[in-house]
Amino acid sequence: MEGEQSNPDPNIIEMNNSTSVLHKIANMYAEQLMSDICLVVGDNRYPAHRVILCASSEVFQVMLMNPEWNECRESVIELKEEPCCVEVFPQFLKYLYVGQIRISLTAVMPMLALADKYNIKDLVQLCVDYMLKHISKAATQGVLVSWLHYTISFSPYHQEITDAIQHFLKYNLDIIAEARDFVDLDINILIALLQQNDLVLKNEYELFTYAENWFNMKKQQIDHEQTTSSITDEEKAQNLRDMLRSIFIHIRYPMMSPRDLANLLLKQTIKQDADFFVERISIGMIYHSGQVECVEKVQRTAEGALQFTPRLYTSDTYSIRIDVPDFENVENYKKFGGCFFSLRSLAEQENPDQDDIDFYQWDIDFYPRGIRHGKAQIINVYNLPGSLEIPEVLLRTVRLSVTCKSNLEIDQKFMIGVLITGVQNDIKHVRTVHVCTSYFSKTNPTLNIDNLLPYGELELSTIKLSPHLIGKERNLLNLQVIIVPMGVYTCYDTIPFEFK
Repeated sequence: MEGEQSNPDPNIIEMNNSTSVLHKIANMYAEQLMSDICLVVGDNRYPAHRVILCASSEVFQVMLMNPEWNECRESVIELKEEPCCVEVFPQFLKYLYVGQIRISLTAVMPMLALADKYNIKDLVQLCVDYMLKHISKAATQGVLVSWLHYTISFSPYHQEITDAIQHFLKYNLDIIAEARDFVDLDINILIALLQQNDLVLKNEYELFTYAENWFNMKKQQIDHEQTTSSITDEEKAQNLRDMLRSIFIHIRYPMMSPRDLANLLLKQTIKQDADFFVERISIGMIYHSGQVECVEKVQRTAEGALQFTPRLYTSDTYSIRIDVPDFENVENYKKFGGCFFSLRSLAEQENPDQDDIDFYQWDIDFYPRGIRHGKAQIINVYNLPGSLEIPEVLLRTVRLSVTCKSNLEIDQKFMIGVLITGVQNDIKHVRTVHVCTSYFSKTNPTLNIDNLLPYGELELSTIKLSPHLIGKERNLLNLQVIIVPMGVYTCYDTIPFEFK
């Protein structure tokens, strides 16, 4: 028939020897054969081939083929690179020939910088994929801060990795604060971090300690750098005082207990600017003592709006842990949970005219393998004879159910946080966080949070385990539920995690 293709000749077989071709190109690089250009990087010279450079990089293509560029006519070209990029340049150049590269925690960031500069998209993706899979390791090895600084400077082109690092920073500040590069965290990033509502912390006192450690380490750095500078002692003291205030003004002193506020007075950092700290600590004390007019006055100031807003505090006062052991053998629709008592108020004397109950009681139910609603019958519906049968319903969801067992006469608002532990590079950390605010009352006592994790993820085989399964056998699911009352002075505005 017209248009019908004849059968291919069975004697014709397509052969693939592309590996051999790649080997020949790699040999040109290794043996420096027929090079027609020399790249000078730092103190080193690298013979190369224009055709390989132009085929790999649009930047090199423009540089070496556009007559308007001086480099087009040169056989020796000097490339100005940062010192860290100079070190990895041989591996970078080799990748252009062979398409293979060995990446490490310390080498990936300068390699990404070179890939960005010369617009080598496949290498960019390799570096980003590596970074996404090694965030926790980078944090413990003291290189995550430099990753964050670079991706922010290149924003918005690496937003995915920037967001992932920011989330790790907010949810695992305890790990970052112990790393050797914590002191290198840019002050503007630190200030933005201190304004976030979804920081995961034991309590606000712990956050003060982290900020204090950063300030003391930074002060030592500045003292060392300024030993030979012309700055006067008075100017140095003023600069340190300005830096101290710009940081510690964002600590939420009313969210500390009166005991923690008293302990602050014993810290050496307080003595460096006693007037400032006494004023901030007094804001916490007036909040706990119920001085409404003073609290409202503070709240109306630019720095005071967030002072009375809680974060995700993990101390026993605010949270309960739920473990699901031997997860592989957990039956479908099985429930895990417990009973929890949360504070009625974050302030000791807030709303003193209300009842004198100090705690609210909660039932926490966790369904990691779905929900089953059995068959039911509704009798005498709308005065119709007989009954109406409701079929069984199966829900493929990972659900947390939070029920207030206390008798709430009026609606009360609470922040509910769910922290799910995960593992990456054998490092346990808070991997997933869900936060919501909800009203509870006598007629509306229950909140259901579905899809905490993808249902199918927890059913993965042992070949590809869920990153949320932890423990030696990778068969334990752990989460922490946080319940914090939202007081009348709580600010619900979310401050963007942005930097100037």
